[in-house]
Amino acid sequence: MHRCLHIAELFDAVCKRVLATGHHGSLAALCRTCRLFHEAALNVLYKSLESLRPLMFCVPAIVTIGNKITTFKELCLSDWQRMQYYAKRVHSLRVNDQEETVIDKTILHALAASSFAPPMFTHLKRLWWSNNSADALPLLCSLVNPRLEWLILHDMDPMLLPHVVPHITSTNSLRIACFPAKYSMRHIHPDVFQSWCNLKNLVCGLINDATLYHLATSSKLTHLTIQVDEKNDYGALMKLAGQPVFTTLQGLDVTAARTFHCIPILGISELQSLRSIRIHSTETGLTDAELHQCFCLISRHCPNLRDLRMKELQVSPPKFPVGYIITFDILNALFSLCHLEALHLDTTCTFSLNDKELAQLAGTWLKLRALELGTENGWRQPSKITLQGFAELLRRCPVLSVVGLAMNAWAPDIDHRRPGGGTRRNGLEILRVADSKVTGPLSVAAFLSDIVPNAEITGYEIGCDIYETFNTRMLYRERWEEISMLHPLLVNLRRQEAVGLGSDEYSRD
Repeated sequence: MHRCLHIAELFDAVCKRVLATGHHGSLAALCRTCRLFHEAALNVLYKSLESLRPLMFCVPAIVTIGNKITTFKELCLSDWQRMQYYAKRVHSLRVNDQEETVIDKTILHALAASSFAPPMFTHLKRLWWSNNSADALPLLCSLVNPRLEWLILHDMDPMLLPHVVPHITSTNSLRIACFPAKYSMRHIHPDVFQSWCNLKNLVCGLINDATLYHLATSSKLTHLTIQVDEKNDYGALMKLAGQPVFTTLQGLDVTAARTFHCIPILGISELQSLRSIRIHSTETGLTDAELHQCFCLISRHCPNLRDLRMKELQVSPPKFPVGYIITFDILNALFSLCHLEALHLDTTCTFSLNDKELAQLAGTWLKLRALELGTENGWRQPSKITLQGFAELLRRCPVLSVVGLAMNAWAPDIDHRRPGGGTRRNGLEILRVADSKVTGPLSVAAFLSDIVPNAEITGYEIGCDIYETFNTRMLYRERWEEISMLHPLLVNLRRQEAVGLGSDEYSRD
């Protein structure tokens, strides 16, 4: 054997490389090749398990009958020691209820409450659990211990969670905790959250203001995903007004029935570290005036923001579009966010922008990688943005990879060889056209094949214009479907043409 393989760090790197290629069988064979390899290879092979099954099949008494993993005799000390020999190497474990074979409850109960020592999974640090079987609950409770660093339960049935929460009331090691969004954390005493002093990422449902106060004063929290409602008056947080809060927070995701309930958390103090804001409402959105105030607040308190996303499910409220139109002046409130890289607005409001105003937006956010305006709710009224305006947007934002907006895509004049006027963005990957109007599918496809050859044209499935009939919406949808089919064909044609002319201009951005 080569001497270099005697170096533990080097051999460990080899094992990890074999595992990364997906050849688990090769790693298992390596365990049996040499005594020197055995322990190191086993540590890598069992460090991360996607199921409990590999451990089950280490015990001869455990067999598969039909679609159930069961045992034909009671587990003895030797069986337990055999499983423990491998389980002590597990640092990361996933358990779900989507597997074809089900572990019998007698085995699950034995794993959870064995009379033998030491217990299983003594080095477990990361646990993903989405098994909603009541029989598996005791095992989950036994796995939740003060050593855990990651606890991911967001796919678990909220009805089962009260049995688990008492076991995680105090742990200094916890870094990431994810709970179901529908599970309210308000019954948990705020001191519990305070005991998670090293928590970096929290995903949960409704929380109370006292808990929010503890989270705001945390020096480790970097990502927070929560739900709020009318019971959150932010009274406790207001005591911190003007003081440093959420000093390390980089990502904030807030969901509420009404968007109005999400905004006050942004007005407590300046959030210098915040890079991403996501606001989602399920019932009632904001008017254009309220939205302008929200944008002003975000610009003033989140100067280093990179990603802003707002999603409101309410579409076309009474009197729409009066009082629900996002104009250039409203978006102008965000112009001070010079680091902005992604803007996603799908609100109750519609948009009123023309080519010149879109160009000004693009000139302000030169680092913009994603711009999506009304791609799901639609604009619900005719857009003033043309294909030429879209081309100018691409010219001014060289790193755009995703664009979504409504256009007035009338057939352009493509008599000359470069319909985009020389603009080409090979880096644009997705173009979502929402409820754009379109005529002349062949001409539009030819135009887009020149300026965005690698883009996938999508998003035309929606059709929400309040001024249109059903037949008109279907007509536009059919035209965009035709464009999406013609686009790759014309792109290939242009590439063949470029090769024939001996030009490499089609490969450059």
